Amino acid sequence: MRFNFEFSLWARRLLMLLIGVAVTEFGSQLYVALDIGCDPFMVLVQGIAFCTGLSYGQASTAIMLVCLAVIFFAARHHMRPGTIFCMFCLGPIVDFYAWLFRHIIPTERPVWLTLVLVVVGCIIVSIGVGISIRSQAGACANDLIPVVLEEKTRMQLRTARMLMDGSCIAVGFLLGGVVGFGTLIALTLFGPGLQFFLPIANRLSGWLRISPEGKPG
Repeated sequence: MRFNFEFSLWARRLLMLLIGVAVTEFGSQLYVALDIGCDPFMVLVQGIAFCTGLSYGQASTAIMLVCLAVIFFAARHHMRPGTIFCMFCLGPIVDFYAWLFRHIIPTERPVWLTLVLVVVGCIIVSIGVGISIRSQAGACANDLIPVVLEEKTRMQLRTARMLMDGSCIAVGFLLGGVVGFGTLIALTLFGPGLQFFLPIANRLSGWLRISPEGKPG
């Protein structure tokens, strides 16, 4: 009985994490398709891909490995099975969305539609990251970096997220990533959006019978 309970709990945690990753990357790749500047993490991914010849998915996986190493030495208690799980599912999800949006987002569109999609992308990414963090399965390694910063420095989560996003933009731009108007919007909104939309993630956690502490509700 104990084994069945633990298996069921971890299955729900991983399901919630997968939902979070899928939602996050949907919003992220929407940014790329709009071609007005990627979201901060994708600026870094683009820079790495440009310098190495890797696909976006492969570059994302490589960055995950670096973030994972940082977490291992700085706060390894945040490493859970889902952190490793993300490393294998993130790349294919990124490549799928990149392919999808290349085919469905029109290159010629009114400015108002682009602005609406940028805001929608920000909201989607913020909700997705919140879902991943609240899954208690171990979020994607890059999404855990702000959590570690919050823990180590006592800064607010939104500030830690903005600091990480700013670093991704700076390094990615130097390596050839695309920075634009949308990137600056993302830098401004992702951190506050994450903190604002965490209650939505908490409600999903309750629906899946996973409390914020990782216990069934």
